[in-house]
Amino acid sequence: MRKAYTEGTKKNLATQWDTYTEFCDVYQRSRLQADSESLSLFVQHLSNRLASPESIVNYLSGVKTMHVINELDISMFDDYLIKMMIRGVKVDKKHVIKKAAVMTPAILLRLFEVLDPSLSEDCTFWALFVIAFFLLARKSNLVPDSVKKFDASKQLTRGDIEVTEDSLLVTLKWSKTNQTGRREVFPLMKMEGSNLCPVMAYGRMLERFPADDASPAFLVKRYGVINTVTYRQFQGRLKKGIEAIGMDPSDFTSHSFRRGGATYAFQCGLTADYIKRLGDWRSDAYLEYIDCPLEDRLVAGKKIREKIRQL
Repeated sequence: MRKAYTEGTKKNLATQWDTYTEFCDVYQRSRLQADSESLSLFVQHLSNRLASPESIVNYLSGVKTMHVINELDISMFDDYLIKMMIRGVKVDKKHVIKKAAVMTPAILLRLFEVLDPSLSEDCTFWALFVIAFFLLARKSNLVPDSVKKFDASKQLTRGDIEVTEDSLLVTLKWSKTNQTGRREVFPLMKMEGSNLCPVMAYGRMLERFPADDASPAFLVKRYGVINTVTYRQFQGRLKKGIEAIGMDPSDFTSHSFRRGGATYAFQCGLTADYIKRLGDWRSDAYLEYIDCPLEDRLVAGKKIREKIRQL
């Protein structure tokens, strides 16, 4: 049962359970086999501490999981009182989640202009940016949180990226929705004459940082030592580049590449099923990643207008 959850999920559950048991101890409520009154009070308690209604829902789900694991009744979690409490919290807080800005090919090309191709590490970051965008990759598939935390079973290695005549064949072998080691191969096509070409970007990095198949895919040299790019370095170079092109770096994160890749795939006419598969989504959550800019909405409006005129 422990192996059924990722490390991140287990940490979240532990936090949620600790918060709930602390609440029960302070207000003298039973830790196990909660009733609807206790749960509604817990929702009220959380609403005084958390800004996001979604976070409150997640905490409540964590408590439900605790009951499931202990083989306790969970019918009270569907109680109408609880649903009304959640609805009231959403109305009261009116919390809007700030999403990472969408990366676009145009912004990527502007970033390319402020990178220095004479710097080996900028060659690495450009390859990382381009591959992250076209692969719709999670940051956990690309780089680790620290050098010591690099895990070849999760992050990309050089052996996971095969260079062919007209593409890169990238093998992903793990994600939060793929913990069984299923290997998925995604082709990134060569784009002759474009600075956005992932094959050219990756090849330029290989020239600067040759390495064996077991090596992390993205390497930089710091303090005389060559090692993997970390998430902090990834974020830092992205924000530095965004600032250099006159945009707000606080709007962009590594998540911008995943959102941008999904949005651009949609604009290119790829089917929803393919985008879902490409981004390794197991639910319809991918719909939250696709941004519909005003230009696309105008196109839709014009098509509707043309159909009406034909009546």
